[in-house]
Amino acid sequence: MDLLLMVLKQMNLTFVHVHTPKGFEIENFLTDNLNSALIAKDASIALGKLGTRIMFDPFLDSANSHFIMSHRWYVPCSDKYSRWSSMFRIFSLELWLVLMISIVIAAISITLIGRYSFTSEWQRYKTLPSSLTNVWAVLLGVSVSTMPRSPSPRSLFLAWVYFSLVFSTVFQAFLTTFLIDSGYRTPIRNLEELLSSGIKLAFFSKYNYILENYYETYISKIKRNRVSYPSKTESFKLAVYHKNISFFTPDINAEILNENAYNLSKSLEPFLCKLENDLVYNEGIRMVMLYGDPLLRRVSEIIDRVVEAGFYNFWISRFQHNRKVIYHIQHTVHRLDGYYSLNLHHMRPVFYLLLIGWCLSSLCFIFELLYIRLLS
Repeated sequence: MDLLLMVLKQMNLTFVHVHTPKGFEIENFLTDNLNSALIAKDASIALGKLGTRIMFDPFLDSANSHFIMSHRWYVPCSDKYSRWSSMFRIFSLELWLVLMISIVIAAISITLIGRYSFTSEWQRYKTLPSSLTNVWAVLLGVSVSTMPRSPSPRSLFLAWVYFSLVFSTVFQAFLTTFLIDSGYRTPIRNLEELLSSGIKLAFFSKYNYILENYYETYISKIKRNRVSYPSKTESFKLAVYHKNISFFTPDINAEILNENAYNLSKSLEPFLCKLENDLVYNEGIRMVMLYGDPLLRRVSEIIDRVVEAGFYNFWISRFQHNRKVIYHIQHTVHRLDGYYSLNLHHMRPVFYLLLIGWCLSSLCFIFELLYIRLLS
């Protein structure tokens, strides 16, 4: 509308709104009633989300494009890992298994060396449970009750202390990093991963011809996973809560979906993300006039000047900014390469883990008391 008012102002024309002809819808592209209205001079120009595909009508002509809509696939954005999983994602499963095996081997080795050494050794280093307790204490950075006496157990014990120091340093460094930013799960990056994920695909029937020509090898799988395009409210819920649907839609529609989804969940994270290097096609948005209209050339000239001067992009950015103000969207960006203040929100999993450890220690202590009492 801003562009049309600018064109009318430059041509010294008066704006008169005419209701949209019946049956002329963007989903169906029915142009018969529009043609009749233009021929009867009931209307002179039509505007809206009218792309280049409507130009197949021989009775219509269009001005130059004033906006390019890029159509592509949008998939649910990857979720953040929960902070609870930070404890286990520091090392891979194989490395955790190696650590457990190392603890057992170190405890068995210290026990054998302490039991069969030629010099006298403390009794705590001659039994497997005691050695295992000492090895676990060193790994956690807790002092042991007695140090080894003979040289051989001392050498092995010192090597285990060095290993535990390195392990503890690496573990704490990565744990602090994950508590600040837990990271994201692996996203869907291309069409092959999208089809293999089993996510339902939603797109309008008018895009069938485009998809059939662009995805010749995948069109059968795309149609197999297709669902009817849901309503706006249902789209928001599927995108926000279920994350089980992908949309083939223009960029500006996806941004509006993200903003409306934010209005439901109040989360600053986007909900729909585009696939990497998956631009299907660009469609120029144009104003439509009757073929041979003498004012068409002048209208195209004014549109070109407005677009080249940057006014139209400014109006688009202003429209998007106003929507963000209405929905109170504030994108905050934290730089992770500088100082970052840890607060209780980030340290909550650590305190929960500490509480679990205290509960387990209390249960072990109660079990020991009951065990001794039953033996006596």
